[in-house]
Amino acid sequence: MFLQKILAPDKSNLIVKLYHKSNKIMIPFLIPSILLDENNNIKKYFDYFNIYNLGFHSFLSFSTIVTDYHKKLPFINEKILRLLNIKTHSFLVLYFTYNWYNKYYRPEIYKYNELKRRQTIP
Repeated sequence: MFLQKILAPDKSNLIVKLYHKSNKIMIPFLIPSILLDENNNIKKYFDYFNIYNLGFHSFLSFSTIVTDYHKKLPFINEKILRLLNIKTHSFLVLYFTYNWYNKYYRPEIYKYNELKRRQTIP
């Protein structure tokens, strides 16, 4: 039952309700993440929330595409597409979270050249 909800989240009413709620708060949480300066302490929380919100949104959107169109592609198995969906999205969310953690909590590993607003590369 639990595995079925993870592999086919678009068939669960609770997950679809959460999807629609996260849909409404996606843009209001993306705007501060884009506009805030890198030195702002609140920006890291917006970035963290956006990583998981966009990952969840993308995962469920691709799952609905698989549900709608898997019958039109007879040479691809639906279960393989669903496993590929969950593996790809979980890998990408973990990868972006790892980069987020290195950026904010281990800057010596991240080693990036930060440009301030209205500053150009010399």
